[in-house]
Amino acid sequence: MLDATALTTAADEHSDARGALRRWQEDGADVLTTAATLTEVLRGHPRDAHIHRLLASLTIRVVDEHLGRAAGERIGRRAMRGNVTLDALVAELASSLPRPVVVLTSDVDDITALVDDDVMVLDIAA
Repeated sequence: MLDATALTTAADEHSDARGALRRWQEDGADVLTTAATLTEVLRGHPRDAHIHRLLASLTIRVVDEHLGRAAGERIGRRAMRGNVTLDALVAELASSLPRPVVVLTSDVDDITALVDDDVMVLDIAA
């Protein structure tokens, strides 16, 4: 599962993250992001091309009413403050997937606070 920073980092063909994603996909992993995450990374500029190339190899999950409600309730249960809406969508989707699940993010603290305990959170910068 990729959040916005992980998505932009992995879109760089020369990044370690992109290499790791390729290896995971070769091993049969399904790499996902949410459609809402696209609002953080796409700006309608030619520089978006590298992100579009990566998106072609990912599964993009739509944010529907069920996911939206569940993510909001997750924020409430965890008593989170601040702007964590997109993090909560990523966390809710990751937590609903069959295990094992890994979330790549630069926002380790918020994502870790939001995901289920058995979801692994990795710092994309590490």
